[in-house]
Amino acid sequence: MTSKTLPRYRELANQLKQDILSGKMKPGDQLKTELELCEIHDISRHTAREALRILSEEGLIARRRGAGTVVADLAAPAFAQPIGDFDSILKYARDAHFELGSERPATPDEVSKNGLNGNYHVYTGLRRQDDAPPLALTTIYALSELAPDQETLEQLDTSISEWIETTHAVPVNRVTQRMEAVALNRTEAKALKVDAGSPALMTIRTYYDSTDRIILYSKSLHPAGRFAYEMQLDRTRTTGS
Repeated sequence: MTSKTLPRYRELANQLKQDILSGKMKPGDQLKTELELCEIHDISRHTAREALRILSEEGLIARRRGAGTVVADLAAPAFAQPIGDFDSILKYARDAHFELGSERPATPDEVSKNGLNGNYHVYTGLRRQDDAPPLALTTIYALSELAPDQETLEQLDTSISEWIETTHAVPVNRVTQRMEAVALNRTEAKALKVDAGSPALMTIRTYYDSTDRIILYSKSLHPAGRFAYEMQLDRTRTTGS
């Protein structure tokens, strides 16, 4: 059996990504052009273009007028999520992989404290994108009768809510979302690799089925600089007669 190797463009993207994340290349530094990358690494123009596309999609490089392609300012949020529709929440769940840390039945005190009613299973873990620092520390409560087991959760390539809809035919009818600025305690900060007391954005999402039963409840802590919400407000203008 032959070992599975990465495509050449992915290898180059990973190499350039490591140079950026390690600080070898700094914000504002100019990248080699596609033609220069082809000559240096003995690759095709297509391979070079694909590698740069990956870095661009991950927010690591940016094109600047008059300067070409440069290393992006990594102080900008690593993940920006539109606010206002359910599809954007699902996209975040798909793109930011949930790395399970622990799972167990929720205690009665936890259920009561979070305004839930019934039996729930609780999962705690990190949201990540590739090898970048974690985007969030997330705790998820799933109604026990609908909750996936550990093996299933670790293999999911979609959101838990979508898995519940597909597996149990229980669709999500509505989602409420609350956001609050908080300071991270020592345990939270250690998991997220920041200093204790660092600012964070806490998001709480509650998922209801058609009978208004809470089937999922999640609480995420996003360290400052790694996550942002984007919202577009259109001004409605009226014209007089």
